[in-house]
Order: sequence, then C-alpha cells, then structure tokens
Amino acid sequence: MPSDAIAIIESADIPESFYSVRRLAADVAAVPGILESVRAEGDAAIRSFAAKFDRANPASFEIPRAELFGAEKKLESENPSLYRSLLLSRDLALKFASRQRSSFDDFEVELSPGLVTGQRTIPVERAGVYVPAGRFPLFSSVIMGSVPAKAAGVGEVILCTPPAPHPGRDGAPYADERIMAVASICGIDRVFAVGGAQAIAAMAYGTESIPRVNVIVGPGNKFVAAAKKLVYGDVGIDLVAGPTEVMVIADGSASPSWVAADLLAQAEHDADAQAILVTVDRALALAVREEVSALVSRLPEGAAARTSFARNGAIIIAKSFSEAVAIANRKAPEHLELALERGPERDALESEARNYGSLFVGHRSAEVLGDYAAGLNHTLPTSGSALFTGGLSVRHFLKTVTTLRVGGKGSDSSPDLSGWKASLEAAENLANAEGLSGHALAAARRLGR
Repeated sequence: MPSDAIAIIESADIPESFYSVRRLAADVAAVPGILESVRAEGDAAIRSFAAKFDRANPASFEIPRAELFGAEKKLESENPSLYRSLLLSRDLALKFASRQRSSFDDFEVELSPGLVTGQRTIPVERAGVYVPAGRFPLFSSVIMGSVPAKAAGVGEVILCTPPAPHPGRDGAPYADERIMAVASICGIDRVFAVGGAQAIAAMAYGTESIPRVNVIVGPGNKFVAAAKKLVYGDVGIDLVAGPTEVMVIADGSASPSWVAADLLAQAEHDADAQAILVTVDRALALAVREEVSALVSRLPEGAAARTSFARNGAIIIAKSFSEAVAIANRKAPEHLELALERGPERDALESEARNYGSLFVGHRSAEVLGDYAAGLNHTLPTSGSALFTGGLSVRHFLKTVTTLRVGGKGSDSSPDLSGWKASLEAAENLANAEGLSGHALAAARRLGR
C-alpha cells in the first residue's frame, strides 16, 4: 500500500488519540503583541503590520462602494455562471437564516398570579466578518458570514479582508476582486482592506478608521484563530476553528466513487484535514480505498490531500451501525454524512446521531452542498466542539434578554398579586439564608415589613 494511502482499521483498534481535540499546531506568540499594538496605536499599527505581512499597504483602508459594485458588475460580465451561482447561494442562505430568525420569538408569560416574565431577542448593533485571501480566497465565506447577520437584523455589517495591490491606482485600498464582488452582492455596509490578526484587533477595539463591532465571525489562519480567541470577551465570536473534518457512515448501497470524492473534498483543504469513513461493509471499505488511491494518484506530489489521507484519514470497520454512530457521537465531527438508503437503519442512525456540526442524510446529500449552495452555513464546529455548540447562525448576532413585570398582563386595575407576594417571601428567605441582608430588606419592604 502506498505511503500516502488511506488506512483501513478495525473499530477495536481505534487509538484514543482519534478522539482527542485537534488544534492547528503553530507558534502564535506574536498575536498578543499585535492585538495590543492595534489597541494602543490604531491605524498606525495596522499600516506597520501591513508593510510587514501583506502584499499591499494602502494609504487608507475602506474600499469605496463604487469599487465593490464595479467588481460585482465585472464578475457578472466575465463569469455569468459563477455570478448566478453566487446569487443562488446568497438567496438560499437568506431563506434559511430568515427562517432561523423567526424561531427566536418574543413572549411574555404569567408564571404565577401577578408575576409576568418574558424574553426579547435583540440583534447586535454592528457585526464584523473576516474573510481570508491566501492561496484560495474564500469568497463563499462572505455569504456565510454576512447573510445570517443581515437576517438577524444587525444594524451595520462590516468586512475585513487582506489588502491587494490596486490595478490602477497605487496606494488605493483594494482586495481580492471576487471577495469585493460578493461583498457587493450581499449588501455589506463597509469593506476594509485589512488582514490577519490586526484586522481582528481593529474590529474588536476600533481604530480611527475602522469601527468597533459587537461580534466577529469568519474563518482564518492560525493567527486569526488565535486573535479571535484572545479578543473573546471584549467582543463575541462565532467559533475557534481547528482542522476541518468529515465522517461518512455508509452501507453497501453507497457509491464508492461518491464516498471517495466526498473524502477527497475534505482532505484537499490542508494537510491537517481529516476524512473518515465508517462502515460495516468490508467490500465497500476496500472499494473506497481503491477509489481514494486512484484519486490521490492524479494529484501532484506534495498535494495537501496526500498528507491528509496518510496522516489523519481512516476507513473504520465497525461491528454494527449502532457502534458506528457511537463512534460518531464520541468524535463529534464537523460534517457527518449518512450514506445509506432510506429505511429503518438510516432513520435509527439519524435519530441516534447527536454530536455533529451539520448532518447530511442520504446518498444525494453531499457535504459540498452545505459548503456552497444549500442554504446551510459552512462555518461549523471542529475538533470535538460539536459536543457543545452548533455552527454559525443568526443566533450569533442575537441577544436573548429577559423582562419582568408585576401586575398581570391585562388591564385589570386590581390584579391578583399572590404570586408576586409568594416570590417576595421566597426571595427574602433565600437572601437571609445567604447572609445578604440588603437583598432581604428590598423584598421585605415591598411586603410592608
């Protein structure tokens, strides 16, 4: 078997390290200094870091709206198929996010006579989206970051993305043309040509040019991820991303070529990506390995997928589908595919699966649809964090706050206040028991004592 081939292992031989948290191993010691410099020096620090790290160092940071619109019109003219695909992706994402927003309703309920409690769901005032522009500019992430914010009702959405040389005016702010085009398509309010950890700092703390935001979302390299983790608390964030991953649970009805393609789609992200197949069907396992080997053989030497499959990939032979879903629940993969025919087996797996970022049910539900054009968000929890959180959604841009009023919900001029009085007595007792006499007094005074 070639050294870069995907391994087949028995479920009993899964090492404990398979379930360990996977983080991008990296030296990010410079990040705290970058954050502090931007906090203290603002725009001057950003220019200094742009000169050191970026391909361009514009004299100003905000890209004019006319440039964004021009990039959109250029894309529409030169690549109409891609333009239509982006519109479809945006529209489906907006439909899904709008439905999510409707699930966060406001309400009031009288819990006991005279004691009325409620909740309000309020969008944050300003959100920041970060989109990287390295070897593969992730212009689809403009949609994934901004559309939920717009659907949530955020007052202003800004975007930061690394600067690029302006094709016509030296020193003018500019960025990857497709990122600018999608920013225009999505109606993002302001776009800044600022990249890296310094962009996260600028959005978290504000500078002379870049406004402070309430929430920062979006992918990035190890420095961006470290910066987001460090500014959390000053602002909200979506996720701290680790290496991307997919797990496919498949039976003998699955197409080996489809499964192998889905594994490759994840493995090609980078060498740390992890692509896993779990099956009870040894014949399928062998067929998928052959398909993967054939796909890998066509890749250039040094391709990320080669390293990913060799280091992190696996085909696991489970004793049963019950064991397969138990493996998935313990692993909590970013993407989980159930590549089985419709029926009781698949229904049971779907019901038992609890820990995943996004679930793809059935042979036609390719994970790549979730990445681009099915309405779902592709910013998802990795490295086991699906054990406690889901992916990016409108909820990241919403605050659920609570209210209390006393006197009943209607216009009754003499409401029953027995529930209010009972709660005051309980509050007084609890406060006294905790030794907080001031709290107890506040309750007692309302009881006339």
